[in-house]
Parts: sequence; structure tokens; C-alpha cells
Amino acid sequence: MNCPHCQRLLYSRQHARCGYCGGLLPEDVRLADHEVAEMKAEIREIDERRAIAKEKEEREREEQRRRNQHAGWSPPIGPF
Repeated sequence: MNCPHCQRLLYSRQHARCGYCGGLLPEDVRLADHEVAEMKAEIREIDERRAIAKEKEEREREEQRRRNQHAGWSPPIGPF
């Protein structure tokens, strides 16, 4: 969707003004408050899932490191 004032592509419909020309965007161009809230909630959920996955991956990596260390194995050091 383009700005009705400068015709440039809108990079956000959450804001009341165009990021390029500063023109006031009409209500029908902007996202409704409930749409913005839904988007932000979805982004929070995605961030939470990513954080959980990252924690799980880090725990698994640490557990593997401990198993390898306990077995007397260590990764090679330096270029070969």
C-alpha cells in the first residue's frame, strides 16, 4: 500500500504518519488498534518459542559436552 500523499510504499501501517513525507494517513489505511495488538501478541509468541528452543538447544549442547568430557573425548584443537 502506498502513501496517499507521496505515493511511496508504506513500510508500516501501524503509525499515523508516513515515514517518508510525514503526511497523516487516513484511518482506512492504518491498521486498527486490535490488529496491531494481535500482531504484537503473535510476535511475542514467536519470540517466546524461539527463546525456549534456544534454551533447549543450549541444554542439549551442554549435556553432549559433558558426556564427551566424561568419556575422555575432546574436540580437535587447531587447523589440520
